[in-house]
Amino acid sequence: MTTFADIQIQQATPTHKFLEEMNQTLPWQLFETILKTHIHHKPNGRPPYKRLLLLKMNLLKIWFNLSYEQTEFQCHDRLSFRKFLGFSLESPIPEATTLENFQHELQNTPAQEALFLALDTFFQENNLILKEGNLVDATFIKANSKQRKKPEDQSDPDATYGYKGFGYSATVNVDAKSKLIRKVVVTGANVHDSQSLLPVLVGDEQTVGADSGYVGKEKDLKALGIQPRIIKRRVRGKQHEPTPELTASQKRFNGLLSKVRARVEHVFAGWKTVFKKVRVSCRGLVRVSAEILGLAFGYNCRRYGFLVRRGVGFSGFLYGF
Repeated sequence: MTTFADIQIQQATPTHKFLEEMNQTLPWQLFETILKTHIHHKPNGRPPYKRLLLLKMNLLKIWFNLSYEQTEFQCHDRLSFRKFLGFSLESPIPEATTLENFQHELQNTPAQEALFLALDTFFQENNLILKEGNLVDATFIKANSKQRKKPEDQSDPDATYGYKGFGYSATVNVDAKSKLIRKVVVTGANVHDSQSLLPVLVGDEQTVGADSGYVGKEKDLKALGIQPRIIKRRVRGKQHEPTPELTASQKRFNGLLSKVRARVEHVFAGWKTVFKKVRVSCRGLVRVSAEILGLAFGYNCRRYGFLVRRGVGFSGFLYGF
């Protein structure tokens, strides 16, 4: 029940532009339908919190890089968070354990993947993804524990040591125009980036751009009817012979493609500078994959708000590659 004090405080509270934008633009009714389909309430016990409310709290946790306990506290403390959640001053706030249990429900049911796919379909219906070109790249994310000398002493048996450190590798498939994430694949850090190229494909790509780490995968892409746009690199010469330089045409090709391919790096910049996600908060490949998928979902929601703010109709944009 909204009281007179609630109305006065809402009028006096400065508007949080980002949260207001998210409330007005995201398809919350679609999200609620998916949650009701995949997550069912237990018949006994006290009435549970609405799953859409917990999803909103989970997005706040991702967007503002909060722990479960910090999310609970900030929802108590910040009026802008209460306004985003639709809470009055007297509304009870879900506890940190409730939010964590909801996260486990997302991981243990098809709900999280269904939400991500539904948002992707929503983007396509609104002409934000035109399937004219995709970009693939991988980034390293630190594990939640340190590497041990003995394998039996590892607290995270799925995390591996790569050339950037001990942790995981997250490969993303990004729409080249909108910079929206289409799919995510998570592996140990010792897996080469090129091994995740085929698993991360959605199936409707026409062209795929990637850096020189994916050289050698051109035949696999062509076999699927996809035109490869992979950065050229020098091929090592014969023994005791110098490595030949790239030709002028190869250098021009790399220069043109680099301007477009660099757009996938903006996704990782958002993850690591805006969301501060440089280290995972859980252990095990299954849980880490779910965490990274949730991160991609939160990124796409935030990116969609930006595209709506620009009034994107996407007529004539850097996309010809």
